[in-house]
Amino acid sequence: MFESSKEVLKSYKRSFKKYGHSTKSLHWMTPEAARLRYRELLVDINLEGKSILDVGCGFGDILPFISDNANKFDYVGIDLVPDFVNIARSKHPKYSFLVGDYFKKPLAKKFDVVVCSGALNSSILNADKYRKEAIKIMYEHAMYVVAFNMAGSHPQPKNRRTSRVHYSDSLEIIDFCTTLTSSVILRQHYRSKDFTVFLYPCDREERRG
Repeated sequence: MFESSKEVLKSYKRSFKKYGHSTKSLHWMTPEAARLRYRELLVDINLEGKSILDVGCGFGDILPFISDNANKFDYVGIDLVPDFVNIARSKHPKYSFLVGDYFKKPLAKKFDVVVCSGALNSSILNADKYRKEAIKIMYEHAMYVVAFNMAGSHPQPKNRRTSRVHYSDSLEIIDFCTTLTSSVILRQHYRSKDFTVFLYPCDREERRG
């Protein structure tokens, strides 16, 4: 278990040193696992003309999936790991990438869409409290929708924690999300021990399609 985001950063740096520009550096088991999560993360969102913040952007690998769903959009990615951001900038020079701990120091700017793939999975001290605070921060900075995925399911996986991953109870997360907004979507069909949540502010009725 990690005691702080600094330890999480060290873990990612060790992975990058070992694997380099690879999904394994991002703590994904396979490229297909990452691609599946990107697709599910965007499926219920109208991205056309939206400003998008990608929290825990890694190498910016979600960008082709955004481009498949929108002709015009503004994108900013932010990540703890400078090595990831440097590669993202070289791969996607048209877009903006920042180094920072968004959950500790969020950007002042609000975005239409805030997405987060994998950045809530670390087995950090007080993990459930940390995740709820992170979700609330993202929700407060989104004007149209927040979409995030997490490791876990309901019923709860038997091994809730590993040395690196914390598995959450999806229904506990949904219960918390409904304290923020009544417009919540849960997708839990696509992979065992993984789920995706969408939070729409109540005063926004726009949906995909």
